[in-house]
Amino acid sequence: MSAKELLYECESVSYVYPDGTPALREVSFRVWRGDRVAILGVNGSGKSTLLRLLDGLLEPTSGGVRFLGTPLTERALQGGTFGATFRQRVGFVFQDADAQLFNPTVWDEVAFAPRQLGLPEEEVRARVADTLNLLGITHLAERAPFRLSGGEKRQVAIACVLSMNPEVLLMDEPIAGLDPRMQVWLVDILKRLHEAGKTLLVATHNLHLLPEIADRVLLLSAEHTVLMDAPLQEALQDVSLLVQAGLLHEHVHAHGAIVHSHLHGHEHHP
Repeated sequence: MSAKELLYECESVSYVYPDGTPALREVSFRVWRGDRVAILGVNGSGKSTLLRLLDGLLEPTSGGVRFLGTPLTERALQGGTFGATFRQRVGFVFQDADAQLFNPTVWDEVAFAPRQLGLPEEEVRARVADTLNLLGITHLAERAPFRLSGGEKRQVAIACVLSMNPEVLLMDEPIAGLDPRMQVWLVDILKRLHEAGKTLLVATHNLHLLPEIADRVLLLSAEHTVLMDAPLQEALQDVSLLVQAGLLHEHVHAHGAIVHSHLHGHEHHP
């Protein structure tokens, strides 16, 4: 497989919610196979909406999203083989893990997607075992999801998506609310997934972990436009633009060199 295969094309994508609230304005970018893209922006900038568009859960109000050259529309997803193939190739980890968990045990949760794909039960069992082992959560298999901690729920939500073995992983604020130990766990998993050839798009406003989870930054403004689409190092050096986007405070701007040094560190502890 070519590392340069074009997966997503977003052309002048805008989205307005039914109540008239704008979420994205004229957003254009591309994603190639194997990319690790951090979608940065303050709360309300449109990160979650963009991921839902990339997952086919929403359609743009104007503009278009293509996946492997096919327009990502409700009609395309419901008809023919494209929809089934797309759902198998693209996995979405929601910000709220509770939105994804509804089965009686963790094992059943992780088995749900492979069963929906129509895989033989033997294959389902193998995928569940492999996924739980990969994430180091085999000990949670018989637990009820509602009895898990917030961090454990996040782990299980990720396992539910990985059991489909998707090529593309969309993650909405996966680091939010995790303690330092769980952050280290998640960074390690994301690195291993990327090494295995997965394409990762991670929405976040957490700057200090960026060097470990992304090679490229798509920066959204509070006005829902793209402020920057650049390689990671270039993005982190543009302190004034990060201030403009609301991700750094003005008083930090005066110490840009210090911030720059800090953002390139690999310290996980507060």
